Amino acid sequence: MSFTTILSVIRCDHADSDLRAAVELSRSSGAHLSVLLLAIAAPPPLGEYAEHVSVAWLEERDADRSKLAERSTKIKDLLQETEVPHDIVDIYTEWTYVDNVVARQARYADLLVIGPELAADSPLKSAVVDGALFHSSVPVLIIPRNAIPTLKPHSVVLAWNDTPEAAKAAKQGLEFLKAASKVHGGMVDPEPGIEQPGAEIGIYLARHGVNFSADVLRSDGRTVAETLKQYADDVAADMIVMGAYGHSRMRERIFGGVTRSMLEHPSRPVFLAR
Repeated sequence: MSFTTILSVIRCDHADSDLRAAVELSRSSGAHLSVLLLAIAAPPPLGEYAEHVSVAWLEERDADRSKLAERSTKIKDLLQETEVPHDIVDIYTEWTYVDNVVARQARYADLLVIGPELAADSPLKSAVVDGALFHSSVPVLIIPRNAIPTLKPHSVVLAWNDTPEAAKAAKQGLEFLKAASKVHGGMVDPEPGIEQPGAEIGIYLARHGVNFSADVLRSDGRTVAETLKQYADDVAADMIVMGAYGHSRMRERIFGGVTRSMLEHPSRPVFLAR
């Protein structure tokens, strides 16, 4: 899958690091950059003092819209200087609608990029990931702080467990896998009785020219996420490619899960597909 349109979601009150990361990705790949600039409204006042507070609340909303317009103009000026083909949409919305707003824009992109500042903003990051993966089926690339934004990593870990989500991640992440000099298939505690774990995905990737090898990883009391992160450290991976949310979102939210754990404080770019 080639990424001809990259969508970057930026919060209005964040700095320019996320924008710079998205520009670098778009420039290096020749992709069109779409920017979704979000301002999120404070909830309306409730209770017996609502009538007295409502005027101040409305004034705050007007001020937020003005800040959004100013920030949008500055980003347009910055993008003009980069000579990267681009467009920008600025939207003032409520928290409860963020995932749907993201989804509408993501439907016209090949990849959604979450930069360092958004990656550190957990509530917004979760809403953005939900909007991309569940409402538009667009893969997400998370770029943490101090990571190099690139679509051509040298070493990649493919988290493999023979599920539809993992298969979709491998297919949608083929551009990364083909660019890498080595792809390491990490399989944590595979089901017993499988003679050659990872053989099928290895054959599939070989047809695409991917240099792939599979490794069985024993968790030994660690979580799957901890095991994968350690494996990525051991092979000096530049990126992890993985399927997202093998369980339902509700189960993931209640009990936690590999996806949520991998999204917490990533030390390298993580590519998610579902």
